[in-house]
Amino acid sequence: MNKSNDVSLSSLRTRHPKVYIKTFGCQMNKADSRRLEEIFISKGYKTADMVWDADVVVFNTCSVREHAENKALSNIGSLKVLKDKNPAVRICVVGCMAQRMQKEIRTSLPHVDFVVGPSKMFELPILIERNEKGIHPDTEETVKVFYEYLPDIIDNKREYSGYVPIMKGCGNFCSYCIVPYVRGREQYRPKEEVLAECAVLAKTGINEIMLLGQTVNSHPDFKSILRETAAIKGIKRVRFVTSYPGKVDRELVDIVRDTPALCNYFHIPVQSGSDDVLKRMNRDYTTDYFMDIAMYIRKQIPAAAISSDFIAGFPGETDRDFEKTLDIVKKVRFDQSFTFKYSPRPMTRAYEWEDDVPLEVKKERLARLNEACSDAAQERNALLVGKKVEILSEGGNSGRTGEYKIVFWEGDPAEPGAEVEVDIKKALPHSLTGRRA
Repeated sequence: MNKSNDVSLSSLRTRHPKVYIKTFGCQMNKADSRRLEEIFISKGYKTADMVWDADVVVFNTCSVREHAENKALSNIGSLKVLKDKNPAVRICVVGCMAQRMQKEIRTSLPHVDFVVGPSKMFELPILIERNEKGIHPDTEETVKVFYEYLPDIIDNKREYSGYVPIMKGCGNFCSYCIVPYVRGREQYRPKEEVLAECAVLAKTGINEIMLLGQTVNSHPDFKSILRETAAIKGIKRVRFVTSYPGKVDRELVDIVRDTPALCNYFHIPVQSGSDDVLKRMNRDYTTDYFMDIAMYIRKQIPAAAISSDFIAGFPGETDRDFEKTLDIVKKVRFDQSFTFKYSPRPMTRAYEWEDDVPLEVKKERLARLNEACSDAAQERNALLVGKKVEILSEGGNSGRTGEYKIVFWEGDPAEPGAEVEVDIKKALPHSLTGRRA
């Protein structure tokens, strides 16, 4: 943290201070940003639509991939101009990258005032307040999440879908993944607290809940939370991400099948179709187990969408290993896929290994993988052509099906959260188009 500037934030305030939060990374980061916004509002802040209008600028960062870090660092660097023009603005970097790169950020980006990891993120408003008063920044004060401020946030942003974390951290220690090192081991929110938040969201007009966790189905009360969230009055759709493959079982599939409010959507990151690669990744399931679950989903809920993550070029991946990954894509026909070239992440076990798949080979494999995934998604989307589907509008002329497929339509626009029926006319690999019924 830098020393206070000669011009203090408090001395310039003739209005409510404003906070601007920019989020990089996953839905968990988005949920953390919303919670942080709640706490700032509880301290008297308003939200700023533009970074130049803010008294406090917060970048919530991701460390899962090098590209995400580089993008965040570039954005943070550009804020030096803002700091030079207005020394009173407080620039804050929080989240996973802040945890991993505290020293580097403080050294190379001296215009940054606060660098705070995930475990202390929600104390940021208190840290700023204490800094303004010249009090030592260290604090053990416990910060509660103020659900009563949710209506203000939702009204301000016209939200209709609510992110609700049910756990944080991860204890799997996959050999390529930095999450356990920057977010810590698994910690579970009590079921009663999760349900209470979902109920508050429903009362504000939120009609879709997304339950979040690095391995969301690791929560000991996960299945009970699913059922009880789906039963809350006003909640029309419940989703959950991300599911760890080894903990997806037939009972979970049956619960989704038999509970109308649970969306027919499963995001299950298989990462590779090779058991040898999965073993090196420290993923404690086999491709046979994954295929059994995927085929059970296809049988029990034919309309369900299955999405997955894949890494191309993991250390030691042979041509044969990669062909097995293509084979699993062709068999399951994923509705959506998120594909990445392997890049070593500091602190992980695989970082110490030889990155022995040449970059050009990684690129070639990724291109082939993307082509196979695109073909599968196109085939799955084509099944909806000629059908009338129910869309939850994201505002304007776009929205998503219960299977999380994006749809664009001709005809009258709709407010965020409105239910719209669309006649599907055309299928593309990553979207559907049609006419409002």
